[in-house]
Amino acid sequence: MREYRDAAGVARGGAHYPGALMPSRPRRSRLAQVIPFVLGAAIFAFACGSSSVARVQHAGHSLRWVLLFVLLALAVWAALDPQRPMRLPVSVLATAAALSVVAFVSALWSVDPRLTFERAATLGAMLVTAAALAQVYGVEDADRLLRGVVGGAAAVAIAGLLVLAVRHHDAVEASTRDLPARYQGLGENPNTVPLLLAPCLALVVWLLVRASSRRSRIALAAVALLFDGSIIASGSRGSLIAGFTGIAVVLGLAPLRGRLRAVLVLATVVALAASIGLALTPKSQGAAWVPPPRTHTAPAPGSDPKPGYLNVEGVFPLDSDVGSILVDSSPSRRALFGLTGRGEAWRGAVDLGNERPIAGYGFGTEGVVFVDRWADFVGGLPENSYIGMYLQLGTVGLVTLLALIATLAYSCLHRRDRWQSAGSLAALTAGVILAVVQSYLYSVGDVATLALWTAAFVGSARAEADV
Repeated sequence: MREYRDAAGVARGGAHYPGALMPSRPRRSRLAQVIPFVLGAAIFAFACGSSSVARVQHAGHSLRWVLLFVLLALAVWAALDPQRPMRLPVSVLATAAALSVVAFVSALWSVDPRLTFERAATLGAMLVTAAALAQVYGVEDADRLLRGVVGGAAAVAIAGLLVLAVRHHDAVEASTRDLPARYQGLGENPNTVPLLLAPCLALVVWLLVRASSRRSRIALAAVALLFDGSIIASGSRGSLIAGFTGIAVVLGLAPLRGRLRAVLVLATVVALAASIGLALTPKSQGAAWVPPPRTHTAPAPGSDPKPGYLNVEGVFPLDSDVGSILVDSSPSRRALFGLTGRGEAWRGAVDLGNERPIAGYGFGTEGVVFVDRWADFVGGLPENSYIGMYLQLGTVGLVTLLALIATLAYSCLHRRDRWQSAGSLAALTAGVILAVVQSYLYSVGDVATLALWTAAFVGSARAEADV
């Protein structure tokens, strides 16, 4: 019996697939080999678009969208095979479509309709891309695609080390009265890149357990150390907790003997404790910190103050400084579960969302509606994806987002061989934990969004033999 390989690279007998000798199959098979590299490049481009290096950010800002739509075109073309049944469960397709539709429709009542339409368009493009990739690869060939995700994340981590070597001031955020110096690498702040590395750390461990050669295991172990070291240096506590929770999911579903599983879980706990200890070791300058000299900005045209008044923004810039200069308070200390001002911002954002509790202010308007009014919090977003979705799309949007996450997780677990989708479930677990302290799940331009949803969708797809 003559065999061929389908778009996912799985050998099939020609007698069962009449179209085996058609030329479209080899073309789609070649596409399936190229797509992981395009995916990795797109992930790297999204990281460049959120870089601390101005020139890199400028280049990545446009390139990321070009690569996203190239990836979309390739994935859809490879997925258009009439002989392959639908792999994604109906529940996943329905909730993803519902989220996209609600985002688009919210332009009708949005406080910024154009922004809402643009953000909804990119969300829809990303969800279609993730669904098409799941249709092409499926769970039986997911490791090939997820290597592309890990490869893109590894390129980001390595680029961060290069930035550290040649532009130290861009790679490290200077210490302040309350915070120690923190490594940010290629990212625009210390929490940017760890948002990508934490879910990918779980994927690396999953690939490491599955690796069949010594060379692969050594390479993957080195990548895992690189990711963990980068997160430790950033001081991102949420990323450490999320990444190691994902590793625990991998070990819990791995086909290991009881004693070996217990040893590996204990080693993971020890590694987590050591990582957190190292991350919290650096201390802020405290009372010894001296604020950098400020340059007085000229008042904007038409804003000259009246006699007897001063332009406060020119004399005493208020951006992120309310409370730190005018209020005499002792420096705060970083704790493992400290929210560093997020709690106050969350309460304020929820109160704001309660004014439009059903449908929110419109998709993509989180940064427009939310205004930082708290001395202990610095940010243009509330830094919580669930509260952010409540602001944008109200209860309807939040329930829809949670439903999509739940159907993806259920699809990963509801299969005969859960180990095949353990990496995707681990990445999703890390991602939803990070969503508690970061606003990013619905922001396609974020460094981690494409990687996270791609991993989750591929893990939820069924194998062809089960369809």
